[in-house]
Amino acid sequence: MLALNPDSHFELEEDILLQALPELDHYYAFNTKDGDNFKLNHTAHWVLAAIGSGVNYLELLQGFSKMFNLDGKAAEQDLKEVLQYALENKIIKEVKP
Repeated sequence: MLALNPDSHFELEEDILLQALPELDHYYAFNTKDGDNFKLNHTAHWVLAAIGSGVNYLELLQGFSKMFNLDGKAAEQDLKEVLQYALENKIIKEVKP
């Protein structure tokens, strides 16, 4: 499982574009450089949109927990799954603040 500290800082990768069609429940992340595309669920799209051009893990966790009305452990586990997927697929990157 992904090891994070409260100061871990994330940004979308430079060539990532997010697209949402909420009325159809369709959410995507596109890599405009290499053509990779990822179908997302609403939760993953919310996380990536919240990361945008930069956010630290603690702020993201607090917002995620509040948005989806989750307790600390459930929020942390769910968020880490999204972050791990996004990091592995080069949708986001961890950066030095």
